[in-house]
This record gives sequence, structure tokens and C-alpha cells, in this order.
Amino acid sequence: MISDEMRRRIAALNRRDLKHADEVSEAEGQVEPEVRSARGERRAPDPGELRVMAAASDARLHLSLDEVAQGEEIHTPAGTFLLIDQTVQEVLRGGGRAFGARYERAIGALHEGNVPHDPYDTFHSLIDVCAEDVIYVDIETTGLTAGTPLFLIGVLGHFDGDLRVVQLLARDYTEEAASLSHFVTMLDASQVIVSFNGKSYDLPYIRDRCLFMGVPFRLRQAHIDMLHVGRRIWGRQLPNCKLQTLEQYICRRTRQGDIPGAEIPNAYHRFVKSGNAVQMRDILHHNALDLLTTTEVLLRVLEGKVYL
Repeated sequence: MISDEMRRRIAALNRRDLKHADEVSEAEGQVEPEVRSARGERRAPDPGELRVMAAASDARLHLSLDEVAQGEEIHTPAGTFLLIDQTVQEVLRGGGRAFGARYERAIGALHEGNVPHDPYDTFHSLIDVCAEDVIYVDIETTGLTAGTPLFLIGVLGHFDGDLRVVQLLARDYTEEAASLSHFVTMLDASQVIVSFNGKSYDLPYIRDRCLFMGVPFRLRQAHIDMLHVGRRIWGRQLPNCKLQTLEQYICRRTRQGDIPGAEIPNAYHRFVKSGNAVQMRDILHHNALDLLTTTEVLLRVLEGKVYL
């Protein structure tokens, strides 16, 4: 449980002047302007395109969080947070069913003990586990270092018979500990973590925030970092191995007008101060797409579709 003094210190962040955030990391940066994304009207994406960011017509909107995200308030000993649970079909609105079927085939085939296209034994940890034992993790934070709060933990996994995207959202700074506590429960139930730059950024960030908040944290799972895989396979062929570069060249799709990573911290601060969730919609979808792209890059490698 967070002490009253700690809550006051965290809440004080809400009264600070907004500052421009630096680029979150090379691994999470954008590719070129033409491959950034934007969420427009709710529709199935055209082939090879994913719209994410709020349109210009949204600039004057004031939407509550309930209007942009259907979630459940979760109560923990550390407090409350919002849990948003969607199937992959709900996120993709078109190709989700096929995506889920591909995932189940690829993971199921590993049980035969033969991992193709894996000279470094990167995927050996997937052989003896079920789909339910694997989670994909991506976070959104208010800065580059663990001295600043984390506000969103995205987890993709096979839950309740479906491939789902579960997002743990701290609606203000005081809900961070509760979201971390719940994530640790999910982590403890898994055997393999898959991430993109998670060995250097996401998991160390979570660990340090847990330490700061007094949330017990122990990492015992095997960890597959697809940034390292991407660099080994495509590092000499692509301009870089950022996630959206792999999305464009390997997954064969692009986003239009995606909210840049550098804008996410200030967008969250504005949401906390104003309650306007227009940009939170964009951040949540950005996070979900990052999880799906990380998963698809893994599938492409397992399926042998590694040629440009």
C-alpha cells in the first residue's frame, strides 16, 4: 500500500509545468514521415495501412475515458487502475481472426521440437510451453528513465481461449503502483516474455518502478527480445531496425500519422490535468499496434518469411 506521503509526492507531478519529452529511444522511434500512423474513423484498415491518430477534426473534442476505452476498474491492495481487455479481432477490425489462427499454428508447431530459422537458439524456450504461457509486453511512460512514472503496461497473450490485448492503465499518477502489482501477477503466471527492446528498456523500467513503489518483483522467465532478432537478421539490409521499420518492410504494412513517441508523455500529462481522453485513444491504439507488430515479427521469423 502506498503511504499518504508517497501519494502526495506522486500527485505533485500533476502540478508541474509540462515539458517537452525527448525521443523515447531509437528502437521505438518513427521511420520516415510517410510511415507514421493516424487513427481516423472506426473502420477496417485498408490492406497495408493502419490509421491510428486523432484526425484534425478531433482537435476540439473533449471525450471522457469511458468514451474512448471500455475497461474495468480493478481493485488491488495498492489501489485501483483501469484494465482494458480486447481481442485481437477487436483491435484489428478485419484481419484479427486470421492473425490469431497464424499465431496458434506457429506456436503449436514448435511443440514438435523443431524450431526453424533459429541458428542462435533464440526461440528454444518456446518449445515446451503452451500458448497461454507466453506474454508480449510493451510499456508507455512519462520519460526515459525510471525516475518518471510509468502509466500504461500493454500485454498481449492467449487468455481465455483467445489472443487478447490487455492494457493496464494508470488514470493518474497515484494508480501506478496498482497497475504494477497486477502486472507482476500476470508475469508470475507466464513462462516466456517477448518484447521489442524490452531487455534494455521495458523490463528494467518496470523493475525499477516496482522497487520505487515497494511492489515485489522477480524476473525468472525466459525473455526473447525481437529487437536483437531483427538486428541479426535484417541489420545489414534495412535503414534501421526500429519497430515501425520492421512493420513496413517485414510485416508489409504502414501506419498513417501515428502519435510520435516523443509526444506521448505530454499527451498523458494533459489527460491527467484536463480529463480529455482524445489523445489517450491514440496512445492506447499505438501501444496495441506495437504489441501486434512485435508478435507478427516473431511469426514471420518462425514461418521463415524473412526475405525482403
